[in-house]
Amino acid sequence: MACERILLMGAPGTGKSEQLLNIAEYLEADGIPMYIMDLEDKLGAMLENRDRIPSNIELYTTFAWDEPQTSNFNGGIKQVTEIITEKVKPGDWIGIDRVDIAWPIVQRWFTQQKYNETLAEKMMEKSKQMTKSSMFIPRFDQGSWQVINEQYEEFILSILYRSRCNILLTTGIKGIDDNNPSDIGRLGVLPRGQKEIGHQPHSVFLLQQKKIDRKTSWRITTDKDLKKREYFENDELIDFALQYLSLYYTPEKERSS
Repeated sequence: MACERILLMGAPGTGKSEQLLNIAEYLEADGIPMYIMDLEDKLGAMLENRDRIPSNIELYTTFAWDEPQTSNFNGGIKQVTEIITEKVKPGDWIGIDRVDIAWPIVQRWFTQQKYNETLAEKMMEKSKQMTKSSMFIPRFDQGSWQVINEQYEEFILSILYRSRCNILLTTGIKGIDDNNPSDIGRLGVLPRGQKEIGHQPHSVFLLQQKKIDRKTSWRITTDKDLKKREYFENDELIDFALQYLSLYYTPEKERSS
């Protein structure tokens, strides 16, 4: 059975993290692990506020690219990726909440390593060197971006392809750049983060929050998906696992195959 590669994108408060936890609960009945990398340090509090914490969740909170484990978090993204990919088996699930945050994290790591400065300090230094008439935004040289891309891709490719398990990613959203013809988003928005992130999963959904007659509802629209799967068109979203995953993914069959 093919592995699921799902991306949920949306603005803050649209239920991305909640749906990640709903999927974990759905998998719990079949004893399927969900290894979650939390880049926002939000899921721990969310789990504590639920009626019960699913027993199949293994949560890793991390804030930096490469740093030692402490009592408060599980080290950097680099270390957590190695831990998770060593543990997962075919049929298991990995969830990365706010994968878009990994892109600026690796930029900050690179700047600190190369210049012994924070990214903000380096950008300010470059800004001061600009003339008043200059219209260019300070940028790193091309060689720098190549290193940053290589570091990021080592992380994302390990998760998406080498692990050979199911993946659920969440990201924020951004508007389309009219000056970039390659930015073609069916829904008028794109996922935040590294520019390829929207192309790597095979199923991408936009989550939105709507207020109708002073009542809040959560909506889901399909950006892209596999053939023969039903598309959402601003449909009400209650539980993604039950409304979508249960139709196309059967844990029992995958575990026994």
